[in-house]
Amino acid sequence: SIQIIEVLDLALSALRSIWSPETLPEINVKLPSVLPTVLADGEGLVEVLTKLLDNACKFTEPGGKITIQAQINETQAESIGFFTKNRRHNPMLEVIVADTGRGIEPSQLDAIFESFYQEEDSLRRTVGGTGLGLAICRQIIKGMGGKIWAESEGKNQGSQFHFTIPLESSQTLLTVDC
Repeated sequence: SIQIIEVLDLALSALRSIWSPETLPEINVKLPSVLPTVLADGEGLVEVLTKLLDNACKFTEPGGKITIQAQINETQAESIGFFTKNRRHNPMLEVIVADTGRGIEPSQLDAIFESFYQEEDSLRRTVGGTGLGLAICRQIIKGMGGKIWAESEGKNQGSQFHFTIPLESSQTLLTVDC
């Protein structure tokens, strides 16, 4: 088990080592003051958050914004069939990485998680990448018992990437002074 704030700190440090400050969009972290402990592989979660943040930076202009949020999502726990030993569902933590970037066509929201998927050729030449990042994120999150998905109203409407991971059943809480 791990605290999501620790994972986020490591992912943001990794992001700062990849991007120069002048090319980074504004990054806002909006987390509740009390955060649950999650049942997850810390290294895997750092990789997922780093990839999602890196993608958000690639597709958001330096003047844009990226927002990171987290919330407890009990509905998601039920819909993916995550149950504890006593058959009561275990709530999930939902993490959201939202950006004001170029957005995604709604028809492509599932395809972006396929291996080697990349948007149109002109975009591939300007931002690079192998098309494996989101497929790897999906594999890691599924392996932890969660789900990952994207939402966007379309081109130039920004994107929101969501993932869920199980909360520790004892509901260990950490209070953070924000």
